Amino acid sequence: MDDFIFIQANNPMWPASANIFAIKDDDGWILIDVGCGLRKFTKLFFKKLEQLNLNIKNVHTILITHAHPDHMGAMKAVLKKINPKIIINEIEKDSALNIDLLNKSFSIDVMEAYFKSNLFESPVIMPDGPFDINKFFQFICSMSQLPADIEIQTIKDDEIICLGEYKFRVLTTPGHAPGHTSLHEVNHQFLLSGDIIGEKGVTWYSPGSGGSKSLLSSLDRIEKLPVKSVFPSHGNKFENCKQRIKEIRHKILQRNELILEELEKGPKTLQNLVKSLFGSTGTKLIGVVIVESHLRELERTGLIERSDNLIKKI
Repeated sequence: MDDFIFIQANNPMWPASANIFAIKDDDGWILIDVGCGLRKFTKLFFKKLEQLNLNIKNVHTILITHAHPDHMGAMKAVLKKINPKIIINEIEKDSALNIDLLNKSFSIDVMEAYFKSNLFESPVIMPDGPFDINKFFQFICSMSQLPADIEIQTIKDDEIICLGEYKFRVLTTPGHAPGHTSLHEVNHQFLLSGDIIGEKGVTWYSPGSGGSKSLLSSLDRIEKLPVKSVFPSHGNKFENCKQRIKEIRHKILQRNELILEELEKGPKTLQNLVKSLFGSTGTKLIGVVIVESHLRELERTGLIERSDNLIKKI
């Protein structure tokens, strides 16, 4: 696959840029994602393109898997050099054009309420006004907003798109982002999984992005596909797709079990449960919305109830 290039990030862990993919066609190059917007990341991105003899001026199209800063933050720097067509899932389009909407999909209201009542646990200094996720990202992995006049082609679930010689089925796989997009190449049978299936670990999820229920449904859907190899947005290429899905599913369902085990001991607060599942301060920012995702699903299925800030098992 000389016309398909896997441009791997130097570090698989946040706040590094996502991996980037380049596909050659008769008109030049198509990129899938562009990485973080901080200058150190964009400099490295352009340097890697030069090392691959891939002239940024020959890039005519950029597909964005989802509107998160490690995937499209570098768009501001890219648009200073070229004026590409953008391809993005119809569900993610609005967030790409108005990044303030990320506060909703990141469930910032849940984080804000939690840390303003537990200030000593906060990994960030909470502002007097509303917490803005993009200001938080500003010095870590800054985000870019697409200009209103840029050419945008929206794609939707189950659509077939051709990028160069490759034929991809669009898979809307929510949980991590409302319109998170994975791409399944139907002839070569490889998967561009985005963030939902990586070589290691489990991605974060929030109520505003679909939560644990949507993420599990996305995994179930991909598990049914013929996949020989996976190119994730973070980490190395790997082959054992079905095994990784089983491991990720197990971890997500295990969190339900851990929550119910804690509630067997008596009523708990959200703070108690976050501490039990995510003890270290560094993971609590995402831990809060992950636990809240599980609580909403357990409440929906009638296994728990909430009253006066206490969570009880039914």
